[in-house]
Amino acid sequence: MKKIFTLIAIAMMAVGAQAQTITFTEVVAKGNMDGKTFGSDGFVLTCTDSSVKDGAPDPKQEIDANSQYFGTASDYTNYTHRLKTGGKSSSKNCLDLSIPSAGTLKIAVRSASSSATDRNLVLTQDGTEIFNQIIKENESTDYATVEIEGQSKKVFPIVSVEVEAGTVNIAYPTSSLNFYAFILEGSSTPTGIENVQVAENENAPMYNLAGQQVDRNFKGVVIQNGKKFINK
Repeated sequence: MKKIFTLIAIAMMAVGAQAQTITFTEVVAKGNMDGKTFGSDGFVLTCTDSSVKDGAPDPKQEIDANSQYFGTASDYTNYTHRLKTGGKSSSKNCLDLSIPSAGTLKIAVRSASSSATDRNLVLTQDGTEIFNQIIKENESTDYATVEIEGQSKKVFPIVSVEVEAGTVNIAYPTSSLNFYAFILEGSSTPTGIENVQVAENENAPMYNLAGQQVDRNFKGVVIQNGKKFINK
């Protein structure tokens, strides 16, 4: 029984450890972002970029190449492209993230201005604000400095918030932010694990219905390997 529960626990840990990631790998010019989506398997980012100025389209969002490190001083990831929002959010300039199942949402995001101290990221789900924090990087406490391949690099922290299945609305009400990655951890959606097969041990101890261990000469109903049968 202990072996069975151990294997089930390992399987559940493997399921819980699954992470889905959205990153950007190619340049997308302004004017091509409205309605564009990124991601798969229910974890999808949808861009709205339909701003108009003086009666003409006035696109804000774009993706460009930009290398940046996110994480901690001991555990970091390098991302090579970023989504630039190009201005503060509105109904015509915003991002929506579909969440397939409850978990921890992590966002690699920087302020579009290293000197700004008021640019906040606001996350809302089902009409409830679940995150509202200023994204700033103008003090040494706002990032870690790490020696990477002989060069001193900044490693920026990752925003982390618990989410439920549904849609997370991403807003930047003060001004532009740059997004490098979206990660969903702890998703309860199984990927790759269908069945746990446990080999029965014919030498496993046997117990009577009172829970007492008995030998193989015992006649009657016994329990072995978690199964009940009649030993004749």
